[in-house]
Amino acid sequence: MRDGRISYVGPDDGAPDASGAELVDASGATIIPGLVDCHAHFTGLGGANWIARFGDPEADLLARGAEAARDLARMGILTARDVGAPRRLNLRIRDTHRGKTDAPTIVAAGTWLARRDKFPPFVTFVDSADELRRAAIAEMDAGADLVKIAVDTGRTGDEVTFTVDELKPTVGVVHERGKRITAHAQGKGAAVAVAAGVDSVEHGFGIDAAVAARMVGRTAFVPTLSVLDSFVGFAATDGGRFADSKAASAALLEQALGAVGISKRLGVRIATGSDFGGGSVRPGHLAWEVELLVRAGLQPHEALASATWIGGELLGVEDAGTIREGGPADVVLVHGDPLSDPAVLWRVWRVYHRGERVS
Repeated sequence: MRDGRISYVGPDDGAPDASGAELVDASGATIIPGLVDCHAHFTGLGGANWIARFGDPEADLLARGAEAARDLARMGILTARDVGAPRRLNLRIRDTHRGKTDAPTIVAAGTWLARRDKFPPFVTFVDSADELRRAAIAEMDAGADLVKIAVDTGRTGDEVTFTVDELKPTVGVVHERGKRITAHAQGKGAAVAVAAGVDSVEHGFGIDAAVAARMVGRTAFVPTLSVLDSFVGFAATDGGRFADSKAASAALLEQALGAVGISKRLGVRIATGSDFGGGSVRPGHLAWEVELLVRAGLQPHEALASATWIGGELLGVEDAGTIREGGPADVVLVHGDPLSDPAVLWRVWRVYHRGERVS
């Protein structure tokens, strides 16, 4: 690594002169590209009360974003997409941390766009297709890298909040600007969002074979399995108060794992997102999501690809999640082999961002 770039990858006998370079004995470790988290909320706290905590004072939300950025970098997550923050605070967090080596490259969507009274109150509400289109334009004019729309509501996404015809004008204007649009679609909204031409579906617990078939070659899938798995664990630590929620979450997790399995078999592009802050998961726990993708049927190398270069392609960040000569020196050293055991992604030993050591 020289001047923030990878100058050589290959066997020792072909290496250029390394005089003056720091040599690192990485025996027992695997070098992987910087990880990519495609579904994040830097202003969210996570935990059991994550929705209410979006209403915290602005200074707390911004401080939380700075802490999350540091947590991600230390765990080797060097690119992240924030898909919703109150008052577009994620744009400020993105700009504040741009170019810093102890923070990931951040792609930010501004705030969520949703049907009035069909989503928590920290979003931009609209009442019609025209309002939705104008709201999307406002987000892009404010500097959002992409647009995020909530297309269904409820714990399982049973209520669809926009029709295909209502979504299409907004999808069109976003694409005309050369930007991308993604949909919060936990259940029935996935079919509507895909038919309208969105670039990715977030959560997608209700994706079935028919919807997945329409997504192939067109729409990426960003499941957020670890959030559901975290809900399953609540009952064990809260004296049974979450017993009903645990059962429902366990059933929903199995449905979500099935959606990933179907999507994988049909060839849908799957990218990895933790939903930290926007669910109960905490920043930096992307390894949990990779483990669950393997549980859903992906091979370890496929799950690692979802958390690296496939995620980078979805975000449109050049070279994110890759290792190549001439590319950015964003590399992570983990103990063990993630191609046989995805759990080694928890065991981060060293992180280099643009050639500088982060941890």
